[in-house]
Amino acid sequence: MSVFNQLIYLVTICWFRILTLLPLWLLFLLSEVITFLVYRVLKYRRKVVISNLTNSFPNRDSKEIHRIARKYFRHLSVMIVENIFLRFASDKSFNKRLTIDNTKLFDDLYKQKRNIIVMLGHFGNWEYGGGLTRLLPYKGAAVYKQLSSPVFDKIYYDIRKRVGVEPVEMHEVFRKVTALNAEKNPYILFMVADQSPMHSDNQHWLTFMKQETGVFLGSEKLAQRFNMPVIYIELRRVKKGSYKIVPTLISDNPKETYTNEITAKYFKLLEQSIIKSPRYWLWSHRRWKHEK
Repeated sequence: MSVFNQLIYLVTICWFRILTLLPLWLLFLLSEVITFLVYRVLKYRRKVVISNLTNSFPNRDSKEIHRIARKYFRHLSVMIVENIFLRFASDKSFNKRLTIDNTKLFDDLYKQKRNIIVMLGHFGNWEYGGGLTRLLPYKGAAVYKQLSSPVFDKIYYDIRKRVGVEPVEMHEVFRKVTALNAEKNPYILFMVADQSPMHSDNQHWLTFMKQETGVFLGSEKLAQRFNMPVIYIELRRVKKGSYKIVPTLISDNPKETYTNEITAKYFKLLEQSIIKSPRYWLWSHRRWKHEK
């Protein structure tokens, strides 16, 4: 990172630290101001959000689509504040804001000393997902793609370290998984798997949210290569700043699954989460910018 970017990073972090000195209720009140600025003034990717929602929910009228869009931008603003909070949250403060619906699934796999791949989506606040390792005896690593902004890439790298996982850049995943498998302590590899891939051999097409969608196969290939059980988790917001993790087993024996089965099951589960609570998915992402 250049000297200029380092300076911007330090200034940004200082402002974030000052904000976290405010009472949490006041900090979340700030999210309403952010909503107004982002949705009403800047109109940040509003057309992208409306287009994505319209194509995903063709049976809903314009009034309903705009209502969901407004709720989405409110969620996005709350998430911004939550991530500022995460950067400086104490262990005690963070731990009481994350619960898990059922630990038995993880406990049984831990007794077998099985390493796990957790697949999640840009749903709820996925940055809380890595905190699962605080609730379980597992180590944690999270796959990430570098952001174009060095400043925000560093901020989100710090957040992931703060919640308890080791960030692993996408191109280093295979090497890292091989190294972790050589260790005795079981680990969880977190993969946010609903990103839009570039045109490459490592993608597959399926129907997701009523649209032909190109998807990554990396999570499935890793699971099959190392026979790592795969679990989907939904980050369900309990209240602002607090989430419940709801896990669903996709496969406990990936080597016995057929081609693309794990990927298809993951997107089906994610779709169910989105349909149930559409405001919580990342609609401002240009998810369908590539055509088949």
